Amino acid sequence: MACMGPSVPVPELPEKNCGYREVQYWDQRYQGAADSAPYEWFGDFSSFRDLLEPELRPEDRILVLGCGNSALSYELFLGGFPDVTSVDYSSVVVAAMRARYAHVPTLRWETMDVRALGFTSGSFDVVLEKGTLDALLTGEQDPWTVSSDGVHTVDQVLNEMVEYKRATLRDEDAPETPVEGGASPDAVEVGFRKRTRRLLGLHTQLELVLAGVSLLLAALLLGCFVALGVQYHRDPSHSTCLTEACIRVAGKILESLDRGVSPCEDFYQFSCGGWIRRNPLPDGRSRWNTFNSLWDQNQAILKHLLENATFNSSSEAERKTQRFYLSCLQVERIEELGAQPLRDLIDKIGGWNVTGPWDRDNFMEVLKAVAGTYRATPFFTVYVSADSKSSNSNVIQVDQSGLFLPSRDYYLNRTANEKVLTAYLDYMEELGMLLGGQPASTREQMRQVLELEIQLANITVPQDQRRDEEKIYHKMSIAELQALAPSMDWLEFLSFLLSPLELGDSEPVVVYGTDYLQQVSELINRTEPSVLNNYLIWNLVQKTTSSLDHRFESAQEKLLETLYGTKKSCTPRWQTCISNTDDALGFALGSLFVKATFDRQSKEIAEGMISEIRTAFEEALGQLVWMDEKTRQAAKEKADAIYDMIGFPDFILEPKELDDVYDGYEVSEDSFFQNMLNLYNFSAKVMADQLRKPPSRDQWSMTPQTVNAYYLPTKNEIVFPAGILQAPFYACNHPKALNFGGIGVVMGHELTHAFDDQGREYDKEGNLRPWWQNESLAAFRNHTACIEEQYSQYQVNGEKLNGRQTLGENIADNGGLKAAYNAYKAWLRRHGEEQQLPAVGLTNQQLFFVGFAQVWCSVRTPESSHEGLVTDPHSPARFRVLGTLSNSRDFLRHFSCPVGSPMNSGQLCEVW
Repeated sequence: MACMGPSVPVPELPEKNCGYREVQYWDQRYQGAADSAPYEWFGDFSSFRDLLEPELRPEDRILVLGCGNSALSYELFLGGFPDVTSVDYSSVVVAAMRARYAHVPTLRWETMDVRALGFTSGSFDVVLEKGTLDALLTGEQDPWTVSSDGVHTVDQVLNEMVEYKRATLRDEDAPETPVEGGASPDAVEVGFRKRTRRLLGLHTQLELVLAGVSLLLAALLLGCFVALGVQYHRDPSHSTCLTEACIRVAGKILESLDRGVSPCEDFYQFSCGGWIRRNPLPDGRSRWNTFNSLWDQNQAILKHLLENATFNSSSEAERKTQRFYLSCLQVERIEELGAQPLRDLIDKIGGWNVTGPWDRDNFMEVLKAVAGTYRATPFFTVYVSADSKSSNSNVIQVDQSGLFLPSRDYYLNRTANEKVLTAYLDYMEELGMLLGGQPASTREQMRQVLELEIQLANITVPQDQRRDEEKIYHKMSIAELQALAPSMDWLEFLSFLLSPLELGDSEPVVVYGTDYLQQVSELINRTEPSVLNNYLIWNLVQKTTSSLDHRFESAQEKLLETLYGTKKSCTPRWQTCISNTDDALGFALGSLFVKATFDRQSKEIAEGMISEIRTAFEEALGQLVWMDEKTRQAAKEKADAIYDMIGFPDFILEPKELDDVYDGYEVSEDSFFQNMLNLYNFSAKVMADQLRKPPSRDQWSMTPQTVNAYYLPTKNEIVFPAGILQAPFYACNHPKALNFGGIGVVMGHELTHAFDDQGREYDKEGNLRPWWQNESLAAFRNHTACIEEQYSQYQVNGEKLNGRQTLGENIADNGGLKAAYNAYKAWLRRHGEEQQLPAVGLTNQQLFFVGFAQVWCSVRTPESSHEGLVTDPHSPARFRVLGTLSNSRDFLRHFSCPVGSPMNSGQLCEVW
């Protein structure tokens, strides 16, 4: 996220072209390279990304020839191709690059002549170069007969049947050019060649002559373009930005647009139509968007950090992280063990009627093991968290749970979901059979478990009826909980779960949904013991089968295809293991990620943007006509008190503190299944440890590598992990219009959550209490009713959105956009108008809204779209754009959308 160095100066050219071959020229040129911005010959990684990515794999070993002070190697690393070795003729620039990227130990830098590479045969899968061999051409005595010393060592270091890629001046006149496409002297092309044992035919004779001549022309043209870029950058009166970054981002925006659609007709299609055409759903995915793409990129970085042969950490937590990851990769060992680890665990707990004789009524013992030791959530979930009405203390909390399918709707609307319910029963039966069940009895027993889940669904309260937290919060003692739900011994259960803490009947517990727990107790009392046992063990099976062999994965894929519309997953094992490691040791993994990709300057930049957006929000707050002064003052104080957390919690960079967090979690490289069981047991101990301690700001709900952000009402804090602080949400060399439209709107969104229909119930200290005057509260509800009604009219595949379920997120989307745009306007007042991007044909004000919309470009299967409608508190991506912008006066004005057009109904819903 951070910017490096000053603007790039115009390069000093050698007196003669042959000077490009001399090390003295390059050493002199790169004096001071450690402190200057990167200089890119022909373009940086993003310029060639669309050409390179289809040809590269994350695991490729890449050699970059003639790296200079280009950022290409680092951008390859950030782009998901982390195994990069870079060489250059100049020891001066190699030393500078080692210093600049010292925080990325996986990037290697060597001083070498490309004509004498010192690597062993087969060391690399890909060799990349930009203009290096062109520079060598200038010294040939006879350009018609070029010596092979510039390429034969490349041939030696490449692995069999891999690729050599180069960026060069392209030439359309060569009759047998080995690169594809036309050319002009100032154009650049990437050539792809499947590697064979000889690379001597890289250049035709005519190509070599033209390359020698055109190199001088390109250098002159390059100088002209750099000079023009510098002039335009320095002259604010010039309307167009011609920097390399501006040209690149303009290209990205243009390829995502659909110019055939009017922005006033359908702004989402206008902004994302091109992106949707270019991004079909990847195999095995039910959705694909910017967030998924960035997470894949972050995973590739983490993969390389964990698989690096030189991995050597002083932190035991980081070493545990690597051991956990490697245990997950041991597929042969996992396949060898098969289902036996889970069978042994079931036997240890007391058996399962599905897979063997069972004639014991041991409900409490099995419940303690399944929900306590192994942290499954049958019937209800128990956790320790800040007390909503006393946010400086933690308390035991109990809430509804126990359904495997994503929503109660899948169980209750049986006609519409018959296919899903059948697939789920098939899945239950197949897993029961894999664990030893008999064909004659397994399906019937699992059908009984499914019927029990349907009864649970009937008493489960829908999410849209749980939005008033004041109404669902009930604090009571364990004794009162026992009277409410007497089917089990709550003191015995909670004492086991929170061992070694001593609990008594007076221990406070917060219950969310007393009616639900009362009905669950009645359901337990009237259900056969064998069905209860089957249901409890089924919850354990669901939780643990992802740690078993491929048969269990294959069974789940059949269900996921029905549920989400995904075809057979092509997700590589390493990617699954990164996700598992993130779940288990996410902050130790985050330590590795942050040290490789993030710096303190990024925090400072983000904090500055948050301050600007907070100021804009408070200024709008002062202009609200429906809010009384007392409530307004309290709201301003709450906004001022919002604590922002950027990038990562500080403890992850302190080895001892990080080790203390995971102290007691035993991890072996030899047993993935046991590592997962140890994790469940460890998490229960951590929960018990938290009960007698006050909540800590270091306890984040997301790991640093996560591509997301959140607001936590009990701490009144907004959190932006390092994973989201990167393009397209933010880039230091992007126009401010895009940065405010990207990460700025995200920041405004999270800040506005403090004042949505749920967040507004909490005061500035994070306590759930009434602090609004009745008149203002009534007006607030009137304004939010407009939002709820508006979004309830939108449809996906003929199915309406639930405007009540998505109300909080819709309020935050609308308020976040307004705050970010007002902050951008304030920035323009202080700094003056920005230059416009070339070719896009948009003002910077229009660019802000396009940048916002393109963050939400997305594709999704119909099944996944349905699942989102019934479970997700967010509106579908399309309506996060259309709904928000149709309420924005600034958008309607800058795009001149008339009343009556699809984007301008004439009725605007506005809360903040």
